[in-house]
Amino acid sequence: MHADYGVRQSSVDQLSPSSAPLNEDRFNIRRARLRAAIEGTYVAGAVEFDGNTNRGATARILGAEASLRWPGATSHDPPLLMATIGSFKIPFGFEVLQSDRDRLFLERSTAERALFPGEYDLGARLQGGWKFLRYAVAFMNGEPAGETSGFPGRDPNHQKDVVGRLGVDVEVGEKISVAAGGSALAGYGFHPGTPPTKPSIIWQDRNQDGMFQSNEVSVAAGVSGTPSSNFKRQAVGGDLRIAARVLPIGETTGYAEVYLAKNLDRAVLPADPKSVGRDITELGSYFAITQQLGEHGLVGFRYDYYNPDRDSTDTQVAVIIPQSFIYQTYAFTAALTSTAGRLIVEYDVNRNHLGRDEVGLPTNLKDNTFFVRGEAKF
Repeated sequence: MHADYGVRQSSVDQLSPSSAPLNEDRFNIRRARLRAAIEGTYVAGAVEFDGNTNRGATARILGAEASLRWPGATSHDPPLLMATIGSFKIPFGFEVLQSDRDRLFLERSTAERALFPGEYDLGARLQGGWKFLRYAVAFMNGEPAGETSGFPGRDPNHQKDVVGRLGVDVEVGEKISVAAGGSALAGYGFHPGTPPTKPSIIWQDRNQDGMFQSNEVSVAAGVSGTPSSNFKRQAVGGDLRIAARVLPIGETTGYAEVYLAKNLDRAVLPADPKSVGRDITELGSYFAITQQLGEHGLVGFRYDYYNPDRDSTDTQVAVIIPQSFIYQTYAFTAALTSTAGRLIVEYDVNRNHLGRDEVGLPTNLKDNTFFVRGEAKF
């Protein structure tokens, strides 16, 4: 369970056009999850429920999977082959698969939350490992649980996304471990069509006298509907993680990841090339380092970068120039830890181009955040 108190610099006591509150200075249950799992020699299964108050009190099923597997040489080795069907985390990179119980930083990087929102999707997966090799490939709906547009948990087209990762996980001596991998995704997004409209008559009271005049009437022609269509999307990524147990105060861990995608954003700036008339290329990356401080201390720093549209342009003073949508975050985190939970504080310095200056040009919107999280686990 993650219970937060947060302060966000951009919070205002107003409502959005959809009547959602724009204040984020509040207490919140970010996630409260209960997972039950069974693991036999050849059969495994799990079900996971999630509750939160992110957009009001919500309870939902998150993960549900059934698997057949061929066990590894020992009980500590991953299965040589495991076939799974259900709802599970998308097998792409490191951060998507990292457990919320293990991650020090309050949330995943901006790029991950844009390209793989919610982490979970429905599909079928083959995965396993042999010695230091790790592999996973899945056929999935392509509609993750956390996307902000589209059909989360459903699939509006018959094509499926193919996604997978191939990596290594090795121990270098007794004090250093290295994990690295490459990931790829190929699939199809969905562009919704529009319904036809009938001709209509419009009266505009131009002189504000409240009386009907013939010159105040106009006719809006009906338009034909447009069919829905699909578009291609893809992504590649690389991840690297190094953990070293050389300092007397505890383990030092550094990890990084890079994403290069096309038409894949499903949360931050949802990509629809059919609407804008061109492909949309996304680029994201992050670097993080964490350090244990004895038995009960942990500190960390992370820098993450995300550009949801590398080819965007804007017209300023009749001149077309590149337009930036880049997000950058510097996260500073510290925690007190125990076997039953953690107390985490995090300060994020957020840089973006969401604000406007006095002449209407893009500028940084002040949006730094400070969070205190209480975590309990069992």
